[in-house]
Amino acid sequence: MTAIINGVLSGSAYALIAVGFVMVYKGSRIFNLNLAHAEIGAFGLFIAWYLQQHKMPVLIAFVIGIVVSTLVAIIVERTLVRRLVDRTPLAAVACTLGVAFVLAYYEFLQFGVNIKTFPPPFGTFSFNIGNLTVTSSRIMIFVFAAATAIGLAIFLKGTKFGLEVTAAVSDKTLARLSGIRVDRTRMFVWALAGATSGIAAMLIASVNTFTPLSTTLVLIRGLTAALLGGLTSITGAFVGGIAIGVVEALVVAHTTVLGADYTAVFIVLLVALLLRPQGIFGGSEA
Repeated sequence: MTAIINGVLSGSAYALIAVGFVMVYKGSRIFNLNLAHAEIGAFGLFIAWYLQQHKMPVLIAFVIGIVVSTLVAIIVERTLVRRLVDRTPLAAVACTLGVAFVLAYYEFLQFGVNIKTFPPPFGTFSFNIGNLTVTSSRIMIFVFAAATAIGLAIFLKGTKFGLEVTAAVSDKTLARLSGIRVDRTRMFVWALAGATSGIAAMLIASVNTFTPLSTTLVLIRGLTAALLGGLTSITGAFVGGIAIGVVEALVVAHTTVLGADYTAVFIVLLVALLLRPQGIFGGSEA
């Protein structure tokens, strides 16, 4: 039971990243354009860390980090995404990977490769469940992941602007004829994904150490969670992240083989995609 609880709490971090992947995919139907998603959040994290190191209150640094991630996402959307919407997927992959590499290289040059920590932005407390110590930061990650998934599902289904986003994705030409500003809806989705990525990066960093190389592991897990749950389902992204966290925790609890947790996750993904290629919740728009 302790391993499962630990897995749920860890998996909620992956769920946050996965929700961002799905958000952009649902908002543009161009999955390749989202490959810089995790690095955009990491950039906001490093800015917040730098400010906090220079005596800025952590909560203010946290807010500025969110703003930075949001602005970077908007800049990427306005300068690259709009020019790549009708291009080949390979062009999109190359450009967004380029964005990720540029951001990572800047972080490497500016902040170094030393292991860093980021304090919990909302204070800290802890309690024990068996042998597991649960901190306030881990609870915040789970709560924010669940709230984000529920809030986005309601937003896309139950608000006028959310329905405009869905309409713009389904048929851009018809949406424009109906008066929907397709470019505006896409930019909003990217801004929201950037903010979510920044929050996720800082909350995850508050429970783990980080370096400029940490983003790759988070990216892989978040991408795996999105594929497992289904790229059209926010619910699937959340469930996929939790499932990956639980699988990792159970494997770690029962074996000491190095890398067994990573291997188990990819085996689960391969089996799931063989049985259901569209993902567990593929086809669902919630």
